[in-house]
Amino acid sequence: MFFKDAKPNPEYLDKLEAIKEILRSGGRTLVQGALAYIWGKSSRTIPIPGFKTVKQVEENAKAMRFGPLSTEQIKEIESLI
Repeated sequence: MFFKDAKPNPEYLDKLEAIKEILRSGGRTLVQGALAYIWGKSSRTIPIPGFKTVKQVEENAKAMRFGPLSTEQIKEIESLI
């Protein structure tokens, strides 16, 4: 499924790139997009991201500027998964 002949399956890689594009929409970083996906899935879920540096803390906090992914974006990601 994910690998074909001991190499990443090109179809899977294409889907992964499409998901990354959605997560990065609106100028988000990939991490911010991942947080936005979780927020968009449920208003009752609060992600607790890890961090090791001040820069990572700032990036995580800036995710709130963008808010959650839209319902359409979440549906698009889920159709790719």
